[in-house]
Amino acid sequence: MGRPPRQIASLAAPAQPAPAADDALRAAAVVLAPMLRMLLASGVDYTRLAAQLKPLILEQARGELLRTGQPDTDSALSALSGVHRKDVRAWRQGTLGERVAHEASISSQVFARWVQDPLYRDRRRRPKPLARHGEEPSFETLARSVTRDVHPYTVLAELVRLGLVRIQLVKGVEMVLPNREGFVPPPGSREMLDLFGANLSDHARAAVGNLLGQDPMLEQSVFADGITAESAQALSELARKLWAQARSEMIAEALRRYETDHGRSNATHRMRFGAYYWSQAPDEAATGTGTRISETRADLSKEE
Repeated sequence: MGRPPRQIASLAAPAQPAPAADDALRAAAVVLAPMLRMLLASGVDYTRLAAQLKPLILEQARGELLRTGQPDTDSALSALSGVHRKDVRAWRQGTLGERVAHEASISSQVFARWVQDPLYRDRRRRPKPLARHGEEPSFETLARSVTRDVHPYTVLAELVRLGLVRIQLVKGVEMVLPNREGFVPPPGSREMLDLFGANLSDHARAAVGNLLGQDPMLEQSVFADGITAESAQALSELARKLWAQARSEMIAEALRRYETDHGRSNATHRMRFGAYYWSQAPDEAATGTGTRISETRADLSKEE
């Protein structure tokens, strides 16, 4: 006698159906286009990208199976991801590609402390100039408050290299002056790539969660079409002004809550709050006229 037929797992229908596959693929292509531009400019071709995608899609497929209560067998992973079973086995053995998790660089950690710690901020809650050496608050004490494994001179040299600070002699004292725009690493740097990945990843998580009917997250934008280059520039300057106000308030409240929550057993959450601005001249083939202003609302909350 053969084995009895395998029982089909009882699966609950999702509270909100996922988008249709073709529609989701079209939307993903729009999102991927600028990322592909970055990869190609960095010398990453299709072969290398495909090799990196295999472990990523398997990782996400396993998470989806577990989330829906299905066993994460090789067959199930292969069926859901489209990756061959031999590659699934190689992935389980850790021989399919390699993902390296990088902690935030020491320089970014030091600059973040500078921005967040009231001891190192001025009355307007901006990172204030610091004496390079000396008692607290100085750059030396700031760097040592983050790490004692790296010498403050090394940290300072890296921040200068990144263009985040400059050193100026004031009344015979070496002062470290911060970039008032915040942590803005130079294009192409490792720090810029770290921020790129972290910001876009969390933005995508919020948007995808809203699409799939999870707890609604803030994910909105304002869109205007049919304005002049001068208007786009004016709106860009307004966006920076509004962000500076929101950023300062959010940092103050986040720091207050961090200090209250620090050490509690349930203090396991993380958050990210961001904003972006983009303007673009129309394509030469575009013939549309008129002005259109709209607000996109991707969160499903009732708050206004």
